[in-house]
Amino acid sequence: APGAAAPGVTRSRQDALAASPRLPVDTASLSGSIALKGARIDDLRLKKYHETVDPKSPTIELLSPSGAPHPFYAEIGFVPAAGEKVDLPGPDTLWVADGAKLTAATPVTLTWDNAKGLVFKRTISVDDDYLFTVKDTVENKTDKPVTLYPFSLVSRHGKPETSGYSVLHEGLIGVVGDSGIQEWAYDKIEKETGGQKTFKGTGGWVGFTDKYWAATVAPDQSKPFDARLSGGGATQKTYQADALAQAQTIEPGKSGDAKTYVFAGAKVSDLLDRYQQNPGIAKFDLLIDWGWFYFITRPMFKLIDYLYKLLGNFGLAILAVTVIVKLAFLPLANKSYLSMAKMKALQPQLKELQARYPDDKVKQQQEQMELFKREKVNPVAGCLPMLIQIPVFFSLYKVL
Repeated sequence: APGAAAPGVTRSRQDALAASPRLPVDTASLSGSIALKGARIDDLRLKKYHETVDPKSPTIELLSPSGAPHPFYAEIGFVPAAGEKVDLPGPDTLWVADGAKLTAATPVTLTWDNAKGLVFKRTISVDDDYLFTVKDTVENKTDKPVTLYPFSLVSRHGKPETSGYSVLHEGLIGVVGDSGIQEWAYDKIEKETGGQKTFKGTGGWVGFTDKYWAATVAPDQSKPFDARLSGGGATQKTYQADALAQAQTIEPGKSGDAKTYVFAGAKVSDLLDRYQQNPGIAKFDLLIDWGWFYFITRPMFKLIDYLYKLLGNFGLAILAVTVIVKLAFLPLANKSYLSMAKMKALQPQLKELQARYPDDKVKQQQEQMELFKREKVNPVAGCLPMLIQIPVFFSLYKVL
């Protein structure tokens, strides 16, 4: 797999971080660092979220370097065309940074010269939330054209603990072109042929989702790419979501470039919607598992969220939305109750028909239908309103 590295020997997180010079990351939402050895985004904590409700408890550790107890990182790079030998940056490449710290106000450019005519520059910027924008430039100073494939990946070593909710997906995830949302649990992907699933398309993203957090990569949204979700391993399980963009041929004296978006943070609905609009990551709102009834679940979430902000308490918001839903379905419920009441009133006549034609079921059915028609009663009218409500209440349950 492009860019993948062996899990290696497990060390403490601090020892694993110390194995590489680092570029500190400090924003309103993130703290951590990027490894200058390999240029991996592999050390991030979420400033706004803690392990417990105690604000003094440790912040959430999302990404962690290879060699640490729970490696989880994003990597970006290039692979050569088949049969070509090109000295490209990899996991052991030591990059040089032109800044001391990456913040929302100060992007940093990393540089590496392969001493054979190719100069690689990587400009990394980050916003105040959870989106990194990585712009790679390759300058070809040789006398021959070079063909490179940009790639990006998120790798996770070891099977993480999941919450186990049947209505909530945790595992590998992605949207690639018109393929629709792809959700693969860790155990499920291992059982696939070769332990992988592949997709092709223009626009989209791939990565991993936990209950509250996610890490994804998205290549240039205007160009086709090949994506893969994979997992397996004999001693230690390794899972990976990667994207391979189209080949770029860089002529002598020219430069080539590639852009990748890396998301690493909390799955805040409004934030994902914003990233879907700008920079335009296709269907990024689906990083939250809205389920089959997306068209009901999303409005239900927005209603509860609005009521929470209005009332300041989730318990009151849930009570309020339950009342609102009940009121909305009151006309249907009334029809259902009226229909059931009419059916109950007809019970003596129905029993009389059964007694009159005990051995003739066909005649029973005919007389019953005549009775329903005469009394203007629909026997299924009592059930239909109830069935219509089921998706709504299931969506409410899923949102909660």
